Amino acid sequence: MKRLRLAALAGAGALAAIAATANLAQGPVPAASRDAAAIAAPEARPLRYRADHPGRLPFERKCAPCHAAGPGDDGAPMLPGTMALATKYGGDRPAALELRSDLGAEVLLYFVRSGSGAMPSFRKAELSDAEVEAIAGYLAATAKGNAAGQ
Repeated sequence: MKRLRLAALAGAGALAAIAATANLAQGPVPAASRDAAAIAAPEARPLRYRADHPGRLPFERKCAPCHAAGPGDDGAPMLPGTMALATKYGGDRPAALELRSDLGAEVLLYFVRSGSGAMPSFRKAELSDAEVEAIAGYLAATAKGNAAGQ
């Protein structure tokens, strides 16, 4: 019985940590705020070009659910990671990772292994160093293609 109570407490603590990390207690972002962010950040629209690169698949599986360009399935003009970066950068640099040419493998490895804000860290078993390097190559190739208007 004692083990069952400890397991329940551990589960409740984990759920509370997840809710706090995801800022669920603050409620949904008002539509007006989301719309204003989308207008201020043109990269919220889908990309014109996506590179045919080995890093595309790991990006789509591990990064795109939060960091892809374009609207979310919930009607939000941007995905949560892209919106967070749009707010952070205030238009000084693209929020969509696929439009960034300054994210080398070292930078990505730091954020992937350490996490940042609501972004969790990823273990090597979840996303290998080689996959992160491939993602960096995909991001650079995609950013270059979009800059060239392909």
